[in-house]
Amino acid sequence: MLKITFEFVGGPKDGRILCGTLGEPSDAERYYLFSNHGAFGHRFKVASPYAVETLASEQLKDQKKYHFQQHFYVVTDRLEDGDEVWVRAEHLPEAVKSSRSS
Repeated sequence: MLKITFEFVGGPKDGRILCGTLGEPSDAERYYLFSNHGAFGHRFKVASPYAVETLASEQLKDQKKYHFQQHFYVVTDRLEDGDEVWVRAEHLPEAVKSSRSS
C-alpha cells in the first residue's frame, strides 16, 4: 500500500500535513487523488475551513445561495520512494483573482 504525505503551503490550509494510505479513505488520499496522484504542476481547488463549517452547521437550503471564495493550489514538489510518496502543494492567490473576473 502506498503511504501518502500531503503538505499545504499558504492559503487556508497553510501548514497542514496530512497522512494516509492509498485505498483507505482519508483527507490525504482525497487530495492525492484531486491532484492527479500528486502530478507536478497539477492545479486543484479546495474549500476553506470556513466554508465547510458553515455548510455543516447551516445545512444546505435550496432557497439560499452560498458564495465562498475558491482556493486553488498547485503541486510544486513530489517525491516518491518505494511505497511512500510526499506531495507539496502551494496556494495560488493570483488564481482567485482571475477566477472572479471570468
